[in-house]
Amino acid sequence: MQLTHINHDKTRLLIFFGGFYTDYNCFEEFDTKTSDILFVNDYSNLDFEELRYFDFTPFGEINLIAYSYGVWAANEAYKARALPEINKSVGISGTYYPVNAEYGINPKVFNIMLNAMSLETMARFERNMLENCAGGEIKKAQRTIENLKNELINIKRYSLIPSSGDEFEFETMVLTKQDKIFPYRSQENFFNSRDWKNTHKVILNTGHFPFFEFKTLDNILEA
Repeated sequence: MQLTHINHDKTRLLIFFGGFYTDYNCFEEFDTKTSDILFVNDYSNLDFEELRYFDFTPFGEINLIAYSYGVWAANEAYKARALPEINKSVGISGTYYPVNAEYGINPKVFNIMLNAMSLETMARFERNMLENCAGGEIKKAQRTIENLKNELINIKRYSLIPSSGDEFEFETMVLTKQDKIFPYRSQENFFNSRDWKNTHKVILNTGHFPFFEFKTLDNILEA
């Protein structure tokens, strides 16, 4: 797991769990620099020690956005007691079950992507991520094919471990109805399976990368 602190010299912090394939480059255009950002990505391992011992004391407000497989990773961080107290939290286009026929990406589809990993398939993945989204291109993540493949292998490994313990409850969950990566049906099934009385559900008629709908990360926190 990789942590990148984007220091805007603010007393407010946004912890951002990115999804598979992504890094901060993919989201830089949505950063209004009103918060420092602690960007978390690369789930080729789930070593939470760096996150657990990050110095959160300078920040009077800490918010959280988790996207795609980052929704799962944020919950794993919570269960590992690696998250500080969170003010606002938004989960986007993801669930706590990354590889699952009912609540995640279908295992057959996942295995096809894993076994056929190449520059060509990653270019197709990016196109599918942006399909049905009201926006243009995004900056490409600075990730290698080997690193991405290791990330998928580790995600699959963790998907075989039954979920246990307390779960993180997001304040807001954003579901993407035209999603070509993480099926809307899985997102809906997951949300309906939780007894989250205090969670606000937002359904967007867009694809897997809905950030163009919000324009800024600040707007997401107000969803």
